[in-house]
Amino acid sequence: MTNEKEEGKDTIYLVPHTHYDAIWVFTKEDYFYINMVSILKEVAELVENTDYKFLIEQTFLLEEMEKRYPEVFSKIAKGIKEGAIEIADGEYLMADTMLPDGETLIREILFGKRYVKEKFGVDVPVMWQADSFGLNAQLPQIYKKSGYRYVAFRRGATKRKPSEFLWEGLDGTKILAHWMPLGYRAGLDLTKLDESYEKLKALAATSHILMPSGSGVTMPQPETLEVVREWNEKKGEVAEMKIATPIEFFEALKREIEEKKLKMDVRKGEMYSGKYSEVFPNCCSSRMWLKQELCEYEGWLICCERWGTINYFLNNHSYPSEETRNSWRKILYLAFHDVAPGTGMDAGYEEVRHFRGFFNTEMAARCLRVHNQIIEAESKERQNIPRLRHGYGDIIVFNSLSWEVRNWIEMDLHFDRGKVVTIKGLKSGEEEIDVEIIKFARYEDDTLRYARIGFVPTVPAVGYKVYKILEREPKQYRYDPNFIMIRGNTIENRFFWVDVDPGTGLVDVICGERERLCTANELVLEEETGDLYYHRQTMGIPLKTERGEGVKYGSFRVENFYINKSPLRRVINVETNYFSLRWPYRLTEKLEPLIWRHKFLECTKKIIVYKDIPRIDFITTVVDKHPRARLRVRFSTEMKSLAYTCGSQFGAVSRPTNQWYYKPKEKWVEEPCGVFPSLKWIDYSDGKKGLTVMHRGIPENEVRDGDIYLTLLRSVLMLSSDGRTGPAIPVPDAQELRRYEFRYSIHPHRGDWREAASYKRALEFNCRLDAVQLRGDKKLPLKRSFLNIEPGNVILSALKKAEEGDEMILRFYETNGEETDAEITLFREPKAVKVVNMLEEEDEEVKKELKIEGERIELTMNPFEIVTLKVEF
Repeated sequence: MTNEKEEGKDTIYLVPHTHYDAIWVFTKEDYFYINMVSILKEVAELVENTDYKFLIEQTFLLEEMEKRYPEVFSKIAKGIKEGAIEIADGEYLMADTMLPDGETLIREILFGKRYVKEKFGVDVPVMWQADSFGLNAQLPQIYKKSGYRYVAFRRGATKRKPSEFLWEGLDGTKILAHWMPLGYRAGLDLTKLDESYEKLKALAATSHILMPSGSGVTMPQPETLEVVREWNEKKGEVAEMKIATPIEFFEALKREIEEKKLKMDVRKGEMYSGKYSEVFPNCCSSRMWLKQELCEYEGWLICCERWGTINYFLNNHSYPSEETRNSWRKILYLAFHDVAPGTGMDAGYEEVRHFRGFFNTEMAARCLRVHNQIIEAESKERQNIPRLRHGYGDIIVFNSLSWEVRNWIEMDLHFDRGKVVTIKGLKSGEEEIDVEIIKFARYEDDTLRYARIGFVPTVPAVGYKVYKILEREPKQYRYDPNFIMIRGNTIENRFFWVDVDPGTGLVDVICGERERLCTANELVLEEETGDLYYHRQTMGIPLKTERGEGVKYGSFRVENFYINKSPLRRVINVETNYFSLRWPYRLTEKLEPLIWRHKFLECTKKIIVYKDIPRIDFITTVVDKHPRARLRVRFSTEMKSLAYTCGSQFGAVSRPTNQWYYKPKEKWVEEPCGVFPSLKWIDYSDGKKGLTVMHRGIPENEVRDGDIYLTLLRSVLMLSSDGRTGPAIPVPDAQELRRYEFRYSIHPHRGDWREAASYKRALEFNCRLDAVQLRGDKKLPLKRSFLNIEPGNVILSALKKAEEGDEMILRFYETNGEETDAEITLFREPKAVKVVNMLEEEDEEVKKELKIEGERIELTMNPFEIVTLKVEF
């Protein structure tokens, strides 16, 4: 801010509140009881009988209160409607903003704000981020397009002064923001308000000072009214104090800025610095199963929702509104800021474990049902789409992404006796492709009973393709550039060479002019003395790496190594174990080990090189028996760069390399440790070449000395080992002594992440194709696209039925940071199309010019812009 604050009378806005945790150090039921009976019941009485005011954050708590304590709920509702109680934040649950998908964050707000509007008839203009562990770079845009005008937050500020500023997102959207310099407890101790006032005043941009007065599960203090009265009697001429809600502070702040024409400080990008407050980057690897399941279930639900929407609008099948909302509620609970990061006590996650059964049964059945309904409708309505070529088929493959995808898929096929003897390939129109028979079973007459096959189809955007089984060899194309071959331990395709070292199981990836890009997939075992919040180690070296670095006593040992071959891929199989002791352990450069003892890691690796897909997939299975250890996978390169790029919600952010070595001159609240979260991918490039590392729910990463690390797991025993970040509660389940399967991939490329389309490659890796075996004689279009978005840097986020009315909601975003002319092609000509906000409402602030011609919609998008359309058919 360029204008100095004028001296004069200040106004202190003391905001009583409590921060609600769905789980953390108590169970969900404990928190319900504490908040409803011990806190909000008393708040209701105070508000009803005095001038007391209060802030409530999340609607999940209010929904449950409405069921359990209707009388208390009625009083709280009255206070909300009268303005004595403000709902700030207003999400269903206060999400972690770094780990969930961007669409999940929008649904947290949509579910919460709709409830508030329906039950209380009020808006939620203030986003109150009391405890999320940092804020992603697209939140200004998400918040503004969700009806928020202001944001107050606790963690991740990049500058200390002033505490009020304009926060600018990736797309240029700005929102008036307040950082809480003393956290949300600034006014909790009513005997130290003087001290807090002086500290906050020194950092404030104007004469208006926000002083939150509460904490997690903190009961209201009835004496607050008297303390404020006494303050004003003694010090009111210097600073008037009032019991207030956040909106009172922000509206006064805005008025002073406008009246004095103050030029506010502008800060860009994510709020993820530990300089002035903790953001706990290492919680990105605590209880890794939570991150994996969140990633898997988000993708599953988003895709199932897309096909349910197509089925509804195309075929008039009923839309599973309540089933979809119920599924989203589970995702939103999993995205909560103490669930996804894994920072609570063990018992809090029991409910989340049951989600696995729900999604594996309910969601799988729903997806199959919707796909079968589409198949049935397409076979009956083929006369209405004569421009498409039709045919009979045995397999239909669905693609949920908004561009044509060529990807690997595996599926199970079941046959009646005597129907199929062998499977040599697949055919769709003139296209014929190879298959890999992974396993099979036959009847007594030698015909196939069952087969699991893998193949690489090319499927239209948000569409399908039909294939027929070939019992002969598929035709070979004369000018097909794709090939795969193996010479010794070197696998070669048209994209790269992969050299395998049988002694270690590691692979060198070589590109271009025989230039080594990286040594890939090396396990690095490190000491772990930290807790759920922080990684700590006393040694400056690993316990052991697969190349032999580290403590002399232990070692990895390759137990088995072999390569499977098929026409479509090569699969390198490596079985390796870690032993904490081998003998001899001295003079190891000339003495071979004779005795191996104390096996604490069992690892099985599959490294998959495809004939015609320009990536290398890794499936690493770990049976962990090693307490107090961090296990990472390393990709060693010789590239040198000061920064790398991480996938983020609706975009990408740049992060510094080599932060492990950075020692700030001034003391930070939380010193840099080098690791950061990413959403689905990271990319490290030197401008000429690069490596995109993609993952399924393995967010913690680091780039150090040209090496890229993904953290697979951390084994810890304490929630907080020193009692500073929380109670010193043992968490034996967080030792991670279990079996894990990790899936990640690399995409070597020329140029940077934009040229490599890293965003799309990561989504292809995460969003698998779906295949269904066709039964009976059904004639369908051989291929069809229901939705296509061009160019490739504009990506679909949501395709859903509107929350109200009978329209379709279509949300998409620009990924390269470039102004783009986008074109959307629908499956049917719309009657009307409107640009709406993320609450699916018309809004002057989001209006855009649209050009609609038949099934096509054209518009110009700003860099990293998120656009939501409401389409009427």
